[in-house]
Amino acid sequence: MENQDNGAISLETGLQQLENIVKMLEQKDIPLEKALSLFQEGVGLVQHCSGILNQAEKQMEILLEDAEGQLQVKPANLEMEG
Repeated sequence: MENQDNGAISLETGLQQLENIVKMLEQKDIPLEKALSLFQEGVGLVQHCSGILNQAEKQMEILLEDAEGQLQVKPANLEMEG
């Protein structure tokens, strides 16, 4: 499961890997060293996936018409629902 090159994986792959890490960490008989290694890998994947989402948000734009009927590009205002 070691994947040091997080830059090459997609969001979907990263989330799937995180799900697998969580399942492994939920095992009661996992050695401490393995648990710490998995946790560290999971933190890296969370940061990678968060970066992908942040980049996607920056790239999203909404086209709106102004008063003269011209299209203008504005950055999307995405608010997270709690």
